[in-house]
Amino acid sequence: MGRKGGVLDSFLYLCAFFAKTCRNMRRNYLFVLVAWMMLGGFIHAQSVEEEKPLLTLACISDVHTERSLIDCANLNDIALRGSFIRTLAFIKRDEKIDAMLLGGDCTSDATIPIENWKQVRTLIAQRTREAFPSKESTPVLYVTGNHDYEVANWDNIPKPYNAGDYYTFPMKEDIGELSEKDAFYENADNGELGTMSLLAAYHYVINGFDFVILNCGKNFFQSAWNYVYSEESVQWVADKLEEIYAENPDKTVFFALHVPFSDSNSIREPSKGMASSPGEKLLKKTLSKYPNLIMLYGHDHGGDKAYTRRKTSQRVTRYDMNGNVIATTDETHVDGPTQDPENDEIDVAPQKDAKWHISSEVTGKYLGFNAVNLSTQDDANITTVEVMDATQGIFALRVNGSGSEANGNYMISSSSGRFSANANKYPTYFFKVTKKDETGIVAEKVAKLESGAVYVIVAENAKDQSKLYAVTNEGYPATNSNRLVGLAVTVTDGKITLDASQTNALWKLDEVKEETAQPSFFSAFMGSMRYYYNTIDPGDMPVETPNIVQALMVYVYADRVELRMKNYNRSGTINGITVNKNLAPYISYRKVDVPTGVQGVQLKDVHVEQLQAYDVTGRKVKRLTNGFYIVNGTKVWVK
Repeated sequence: MGRKGGVLDSFLYLCAFFAKTCRNMRRNYLFVLVAWMMLGGFIHAQSVEEEKPLLTLACISDVHTERSLIDCANLNDIALRGSFIRTLAFIKRDEKIDAMLLGGDCTSDATIPIENWKQVRTLIAQRTREAFPSKESTPVLYVTGNHDYEVANWDNIPKPYNAGDYYTFPMKEDIGELSEKDAFYENADNGELGTMSLLAAYHYVINGFDFVILNCGKNFFQSAWNYVYSEESVQWVADKLEEIYAENPDKTVFFALHVPFSDSNSIREPSKGMASSPGEKLLKKTLSKYPNLIMLYGHDHGGDKAYTRRKTSQRVTRYDMNGNVIATTDETHVDGPTQDPENDEIDVAPQKDAKWHISSEVTGKYLGFNAVNLSTQDDANITTVEVMDATQGIFALRVNGSGSEANGNYMISSSSGRFSANANKYPTYFFKVTKKDETGIVAEKVAKLESGAVYVIVAENAKDQSKLYAVTNEGYPATNSNRLVGLAVTVTDGKITLDASQTNALWKLDEVKEETAQPSFFSAFMGSMRYYYNTIDPGDMPVETPNIVQALMVYVYADRVELRMKNYNRSGTINGITVNKNLAPYISYRKVDVPTGVQGVQLKDVHVEQLQAYDVTGRKVKRLTNGFYIVNGTKVWVK
């Protein structure tokens, strides 16, 4: 018996020993009864500690087995990234996983023969299988990443083979064959070779839990940098989720893909997320219907915001049923305790996007669109101020209106310094007016916006980021006002000074209060086998061991789902940045319907006709409530 069982048996042995020494049988009976009562709290504490998850899922992403490892003349020389191998060894040592999810980019950036790629795939399959507690069950789900196709051909077509194929091997062998209704294929243009069929989305059930996967499909196949999921593949996901939730609206379902939404918390920059497209809009609208859905993603592992410092929730994003980002924590979604208080850093609470009426202080007209481009208008118009980096006060302005559908709705300081509209987000800053009199106007840079305050709104020039322009209320050209004139400004010590006459650059902000929609799904980053371009690990992704290696563990219990990002290399303060060794978990409390065939220790209030269950008096029972029982020969405390 293990240590905990040994302690329990020793305690019972001592109770029996002292009971035998008692002269009076009644005293003997009372002593044992008191001992059982005293032991109740002990057993309960032990059972809580020993609580077993209904499902333990290991999530590993962005392995990036790359050039020097895979472009080898001898197949026997091909190797996997060392951080990946060590992470799998730690998971084998510390966890009893039921399933594993590989979040994409198993390989990257090299043109290699198909034999080399198949060798890499075989090595990945062998290593991941070894991480499971039993060789009898080794289900590993593979998500296709944007770089996976590049290994077949350096971002050019035609491609000689499908380097994103992890279904025919090893998934088909390790999990099972996909039925026609659980797989969606789409054809990608493959130049003179015609088309190539790609598994764009699929659905598996593992241990009773549904996993729906959206692969990087035909658009990524043609270009690794085209972050657009096809509308057809997203529609298939939408239909599949509707089918799953029609059976049971309270199910916890896992949805995984490689590229996140561009408004994800702690994202390096919005451009690392999905590009705005019909597929992206449909996907967010679809997921927002399902509060019990958990979205898992990879891809974004560059820069200092990528690695998780103290809390798993740093890279968790919650959405409401309208698809808007909401607070990460509430009464049902909480942070667990931080394990390394001596390494605690000041938390910067994520600032959510907000909607504003932005009006010229001089004319009272609102920022908006005319039939051609960015302009001002008489009627109140909503501008969404999206947070790009809350710590640095970097925002992006998305202006309501349909006058610039061809270009997009984000405000941009174009090459000429004039303000126009674009599909991509550009860094924008707010300077709050602190002084305005006949001697001039002074405004100070802020990271938080206040309703009713007046600001100078400044953006980096799209062509030359060293140049800054403030948007004014003047149209260009004045005859039809199809853009807004920019005013060149200089920032000194976080302040801007304008001439007293330059009031055309002053804008008043009034927050638009909207009814809060009900909370819905959340997304979480899966971690990375190699963070890059950051203070701790400068540069690109060489093969040598990185300082920070992280992977996400997901534990599903009957009343909650716990996510815990785990460090699998260094921790502490490195190059002035502190990363805790033990990161606080993120806990989502919910009713998890125990899937058929999955047995755990959560036995409260269940029928036990099929179990051999007895109470402490030795009587067989048919129903378990609170108390101590012997179930199938094992002592358990049910609460």
